[in-house]
Formats: sequence, C-alpha cells, structure tokens
Amino acid sequence: MRTRIVFPGVVLVAMTLGAAIPQYGQNAVVEPTDADSRHSMAVGLLRSINTVEAGYRVGHGSYVSWDDLLASKEFVEFEKECLAHIPEFATAHFAKGPEVLPGWRLRLNVTEGGQGYDLLLEDATDKECGYAASTDERGVIRQSKWIDCPM
Repeated sequence: MRTRIVFPGVVLVAMTLGAAIPQYGQNAVVEPTDADSRHSMAVGLLRSINTVEAGYRVGHGSYVSWDDLLASKEFVEFEKECLAHIPEFATAHFAKGPEVLPGWRLRLNVTEGGQGYDLLLEDATDKECGYAASTDERGVIRQSKWIDCPM
C-alpha cells in the first residue's frame, strides 16, 4: 500500500525536475560581430539625433534639416557634453549629407512647417544586406535589411 502512494509521488517529482533542468543550462557566449557593433553605433547615433532635434524644437519651435542641425548651438553643445564620452563618436567628424560619417549615409526629411521629420541612416559598407535604421519625431527607431536577408 505504501508503495502505491510513494511511486506516484516519485514520478511527479521526477517529471517536475525533468522539466526544470533545461532552464538552468548555460547558453554559449555569443561574441558581437563587426556588423553588430556598427548597428549598435547606428542606433546610438539615431538616439543622439533624436535628442538634439527635440532640444532644437523646444528652443525654436520646429525641427530642422541636417545641415542646419549640424550648425546649431544645440548640436555643438550636445557634441561636447555627450557624444565626446561615447567611444564611437569621440573622434567622429560629422559632415554635411549625404555621407555624414565614413560609410554612413543619412537622409533627414523635415515636414512642411517643421513639425515632424523622418530620418534614414544607411550602412554604405553593407553590400550583402543593405542594413539601415530609421526614426522620426516620435523617437521610435527601426532597423531593416533587404527583404531576402535575415534580421
């Protein structure tokens, strides 16, 4: 009689432990590739541009084109205070479009009246999948590749 009670208990404990064990397995460390670090840098740059555009809009009432943003006091201050502390941007020299950094093409379209913008940053060195990141005045950042490439 005691065996009939113990056996189902042992089976239940074994099944519970069997289901829980794979959750504690170690995952292999995945080293970031050069492409991953370039993509992270692109997202960081878009975040920075969103921040500067928002600051410009607060001070001037509208968003502004890339050339005007580069020349603005908001961008110069942000470059000194924030971008200088990010390793990827510490030595960066931003240029007027379309190639704003070596290997990166930027397209910034401001809506009529300056109440919105769309920004596309393309990796000119990615000949296999055409990586690009985009954002707008809402601060939402999207990443994309050509349709036949895995994300």
